[in-house]
Amino acid sequence: MENQSGNPPKTEKAAKMRIKIDDAIARGVYSNTAVVHNNEVEFVLDFLFAEPPRMQGHVVSRIITNPRAAKQLAIGLSELVKRYEERHGELKLSKTGPGVDPKQYH
Repeated sequence: MENQSGNPPKTEKAAKMRIKIDDAIARGVYSNTAVVHNNEVEFVLDFLFAEPPRMQGHVVSRIITNPRAAKQLAIGLSELVKRYEERHGELKLSKTGPGVDPKQYH
């Protein structure tokens, strides 16, 4: 249903989410690579710290989410990387090292 201006009527204003974060989570953890797995109902994002030069890594955080939230995350990250590169120049990726092998995403 459209109004006289040809636009759909506004039924609800966008609500702003209030976010609380406890101190332990706010400190964060450092990750220099990630491995992503998925099935038809969930995506599992394992964030790792890969220790150079041994290239031995361990998972420092795991996020399990649904496909819709994973897509929203991908879109948001793409936009932020684009803005970053506009301000600071193109990010060049190494052909070796953690985070560049597409086979690690399954």
